[in-house]
Amino acid sequence: MREDLPDTRGARRRRRGPSRQVRLRRTIAVTVLLVLVAVVTVRLTRGGDTPLVDAASSGSRPTTSAPSSSSTSKTPNNEDGSSTTETSTSTTKVPQNGNGKITVVSVPGADVPSAGRTVKYTVEIEGGLGVDPAEVGATVEGILLDPRGWQKVDGVRFVNVSPAQEATGAHVDVRVTLASPGLTDKLCAPMRTLSQVSCWNGERSVLNFRRWAQGDDSYGDDVARYRVYQVNHEVGHGIGHQHKMCPGKGERAPVMVQQTLDLGGCKPWPYPSGA
Repeated sequence: MREDLPDTRGARRRRRGPSRQVRLRRTIAVTVLLVLVAVVTVRLTRGGDTPLVDAASSGSRPTTSAPSSSSTSKTPNNEDGSSTTETSTSTTKVPQNGNGKITVVSVPGADVPSAGRTVKYTVEIEGGLGVDPAEVGATVEGILLDPRGWQKVDGVRFVNVSPAQEATGAHVDVRVTLASPGLTDKLCAPMRTLSQVSCWNGERSVLNFRRWAQGDDSYGDDVARYRVYQVNHEVGHGIGHQHKMCPGKGERAPVMVQQTLDLGGCKPWPYPSGA
């Protein structure tokens, strides 16, 4: 007479592992985790707090108000990452805010003939900073046309767009904008510059007036030399260069190293060539 055997099908099903729903949930969780890892990796490789969304910028005409952080523009790039501490060595007093009005200023002299891709630029200043517009314009022009600069290294040709040309809608590739710490935060948003550092955002090389006036520990008391780095680094982003690492202890830092944040063992160097 045949004996009835116990039904083991349920046990076999249990031994087969998690249900289809459990496996699906695990798959979704792993996928989300991988996406988050990818996002963090991209942010780190772009440097600083570079977001993966469009950021605030502006094609401001002379004497227009600064845009809000809800405006959109091209991919931004934070110059030196966020900083929560004062990094300057100078005691020069810097206002937190100017008047919020950005004006294109004249640049003296003529453009230097050069072969290669033309990069049209303006020099723009926020009002209320107490600076001489002609001096700022001449400083930026001198840095861009320096034989150790991008014009020589990249084979580009910097051509200044005058206030009159800009007002009539002339094309501008790079807007070199000197802004107060407060306006810098707005122009660089959603990056967190915390009123301390500069950035490239959209078509703007935003130069934080705090750094322009006070320099940084990396350059000691040589504020003028730091300004050369500040302009070359941010304009470097504008013509397509990304951050670099220090190539070796004691060597000159490439200008695209985040020198305000960390020299990484390198010596400060403000020019695109010679490093």
